[in-house]
Amino acid sequence: MHYRVLPSPPDETFELNPEQVAAATPARGVTVVIGGPGTGKTAVLAAAAVRRVSSGSSLDRIVVLSHSRAAAQQVRRQISRRLDRAQTSPQVTTIHGLSLGLLRRYWPHESSPWRLLRAPEQERRIRELLEGMPPEAWPEEVRPALGTRAFSRQLREVLARTRQLSMDPEVLAAHASAAGDGLFSATAGFVEEYLTVGDFSGTLDYAELVYRSRLLLTEPRVAAGVTAAFDAVLVDDVQEADPAQIGLLADLAALGLPLLALGDPQQRIGGFRGAAPTALADLAALPGARVMTLEQGHRASAAVADSLGPLSERIEARMAPPSPEPPRAEGEVRARVFDDVSAELAHVAAELRHAVAVDGCAWSDLAVVARAGRAQLSAVAGELIRLGVPVDVSGDEIALSEHPAVATVLLALAVAARPTGPEADEARLLMSSPLCGLDGVAQRRLGRALLARHRSLGTSVALLGRCLSEPALLDGIATEEADAGRDLAALLAKVRAALAGGAEVQEALWALWDGTPWPTRLRERALRGSRRADADLDAIVEVFDLAARHEDLRGAAGAETFLREVSGQEIPADTGRELTVGGRGVRVVTAHRTRGLEWERVWVVGAQEGLWPRLTRPGLLLDAERLGAEQLAPQGTAPQLASERRLFYVACSRARRSLRVSGVQGVDGEGGRPSRFLGELGVEVERAYGRPGKLLSVSALVGDLRRALEDEASSPGLRRAAALRLADLAAVVQADGSRAFPGADPAHWWGIAGSTSGSAVPSGPVVITGSSLETLLQCPRRWFLTRRAKADTGRVSKASVGDVVHLLAKHAATEHLTADQMRAKLDDVWARIPFETEWLSATERTEIDQAVERFAAYHEHNPNELLAVERRFRVPVTVAGREVVLDGTVDRLERQPDGRLRVVDVKTGRRVLREAEVADHAQLGIYQLAASLGAFDDLAPGARAVAAPALLFLRDGEALPTVVAQPSIDDAPALPGEDLAVGPTWVHDRIATGVDIIREGRFDAMECDACRFCAFATSCPALGPRTGAQR
Repeated sequence: MHYRVLPSPPDETFELNPEQVAAATPARGVTVVIGGPGTGKTAVLAAAAVRRVSSGSSLDRIVVLSHSRAAAQQVRRQISRRLDRAQTSPQVTTIHGLSLGLLRRYWPHESSPWRLLRAPEQERRIRELLEGMPPEAWPEEVRPALGTRAFSRQLREVLARTRQLSMDPEVLAAHASAAGDGLFSATAGFVEEYLTVGDFSGTLDYAELVYRSRLLLTEPRVAAGVTAAFDAVLVDDVQEADPAQIGLLADLAALGLPLLALGDPQQRIGGFRGAAPTALADLAALPGARVMTLEQGHRASAAVADSLGPLSERIEARMAPPSPEPPRAEGEVRARVFDDVSAELAHVAAELRHAVAVDGCAWSDLAVVARAGRAQLSAVAGELIRLGVPVDVSGDEIALSEHPAVATVLLALAVAARPTGPEADEARLLMSSPLCGLDGVAQRRLGRALLARHRSLGTSVALLGRCLSEPALLDGIATEEADAGRDLAALLAKVRAALAGGAEVQEALWALWDGTPWPTRLRERALRGSRRADADLDAIVEVFDLAARHEDLRGAAGAETFLREVSGQEIPADTGRELTVGGRGVRVVTAHRTRGLEWERVWVVGAQEGLWPRLTRPGLLLDAERLGAEQLAPQGTAPQLASERRLFYVACSRARRSLRVSGVQGVDGEGGRPSRFLGELGVEVERAYGRPGKLLSVSALVGDLRRALEDEASSPGLRRAAALRLADLAAVVQADGSRAFPGADPAHWWGIAGSTSGSAVPSGPVVITGSSLETLLQCPRRWFLTRRAKADTGRVSKASVGDVVHLLAKHAATEHLTADQMRAKLDDVWARIPFETEWLSATERTEIDQAVERFAAYHEHNPNELLAVERRFRVPVTVAGREVVLDGTVDRLERQPDGRLRVVDVKTGRRVLREAEVADHAQLGIYQLAASLGAFDDLAPGARAVAAPALLFLRDGEALPTVVAQPSIDDAPALPGEDLAVGPTWVHDRIATGVDIIREGRFDAMECDACRFCAFATSCPALGPRTGAQR
């Protein structure tokens, strides 16, 4: 086997062109430099610092400011590489870092140094103040919202915007009074109390920090000290500065410090943090300011630049720079629409591996960009890892509670804080976590052992959950799995006792962390170079740091408070985790974090309407966007499209040679339309069907070899060659002694070993429901995975709509509601039904309103007597000598004028079945057989005659819903053209077939109409290799 070793790419150290040299040359006064993406603005910044040092200054006298700490670190490295001697105390930081330094130096706090409040801490401070204020301080209409996180978050945004506009509480109160807004008047009072508490505790938030710094500079002593300490101020990405920060820069320039400000107003993506749209123009308007433009690009190839051009033309901005001239002619841009998110990421993974294995790229040359962090980043990174792609995700981009190691510790803390012990799902997660280390097979073995000893206490799943709170259940079980369960149960009991005794939360966390071999294993892996272990340890340290700052939280109540705080953090707290990544994997990053970065090839994923652009704004009680320097604007919806387009522009402009943007084709109930931005790139939008044919990964190679080996249609020579190659792979051993390719070893293949026991014969009667019998007869495999394995999560919005309509139908019957009253009840609950997009909710609501009209008409004009709605039944029957229990719930039970019972099943789906399809509908058959057996004797004593049951399709029909009936088994006990095998009716035959399948334990896959909607189709052996291409 031959390998090709590629050299590491050199650092970008291109020579400055004349326009960059002119911009980097030291000058007095204010210089504003504008340039599009890739024009080398950061390089000019670093060169300007180096030239000032070369002219006799030193790096500790030059203030170099970036938009983030990570960007400041990168700029510091660029400057250091270009200097010929070491520098001490370089002032390369952020505006907030500079402000904090000024405050600590010239306005020290009385008792301790000023401490900066991070966003999660600030929200906690706000909630504490709200809890301590009398509700009467707020308008009556908002009092129910005072305890919500959403209101605290909105207050935080208003606090920030107030100081960004250099407003104090009195000015805010005056604006609110002029606008007649009682809520903002109350907010002004809250701001005053918030600032007082901050002064007392020596803490400041980011916006207050800049505001105080501006106040400091008005003192002659401070102004003189600043001008004596610094020679110049250099600022990158100034388009992200808010009005207060622009004011601070202007104040420094007014003191006589030379100011160099670089930016691009079309790349302003911090509007949600208050970034001023006129930042560059405001600085350019300062006395004596000069404006320079960078036109030569150094990043995007011609193809990428040509696609960015149409985008930039749609972005309105004052002082917008011209489109950069591309440095090279080659390049590639593609815009594609895939079937679904799974197919999209599968194609991205295949292309990433192709770029490395075939084109010779390094993993670190590639990036995958997503719009949202909490909603997308973890899912995208997890799926790429599953597909064999190494990824890099900066620790500060994921909320702390979402980190796998943190989630494990927090779950254990939550369980220990409750006296009732874990739920079944929680127990499964804890047992599979590093705290216990039992995989699915080990848990199943333990569950079977528990069930064998305690069969009367419940199922194996329930017993697994109980054994962690009742370890006595494990007595007498001498296995490694039981020992691990006992150790975990003892650890949880120890922590529970500590919390009951009033222990601090940080002590409980340490007991959980230190009570297993997990920390030792993590340390060993980290020392061997595992980056995943490093990330886990960083995240755990962050949790302990957070717990240490909450030393007042004690006992179970304190643990619950701590858990709510951590899980509610929507803004990642990044002090303890690494701000940069090592560059050994594909960078998976949010669009906001791409600013200042670039890669050879970039994949922008998830370009969907409703997600990117995200145009909907939640209803706000306190809208910070209303705050202006002169007045409080009327309530309204601020335009979102422009900011979303700028964010998309920034994400796409990170690519040097190749840009690939993709979305998915939304189908009914799944997603929405591809983003409009795909059509703004100036290239044809391609429609890509199915999944990629091959993934260039080891697992895919092993899969192909195994497929060739097991295919009886393959030639003997091909099968032998596949077996030899698999044997070679199976023999490869890693440094720690583990198998490098365990999937190549036949010992790990499913189905190779014989059955260890026969199928489990159900004890007692077999319970059959109408819907389960229908699924069982269509596809036994789907029945098993859905009913026994509980693996089908379903589609939430569809299930919710059906549930709501059935509930309305019940209320209409029992409370005699009219159509208008039913719609009023629907109004009360509709907003709580989850839909992927707003347009889907509106479309669905229109159809459901029509369905309600049809149902109301049916209910009013139905000649039958209504006996019950949503009626549960359970009745025994003997079929072919076997005891069976028919179980289920009928939507409507009616009695016809002739006395016969009629079951009506309400359907809310769009597909209307034909009479031929309903003739052998197993669910209706079960219903009428149950009625004929006396299942409803309490409602209709002695009634055994059944009328034709029917399906009521509410979405179809004119004035009335469409009714499709099934012949009564009294009138037609056998189906046309079909002889009875068991009898006395065709329903008995269907039940007998279903019971045989269950008792034999053979759940074969069968192709049927349900395959189009089956959640397990991608792994179905009945569909074979066609599945991937069709879906």
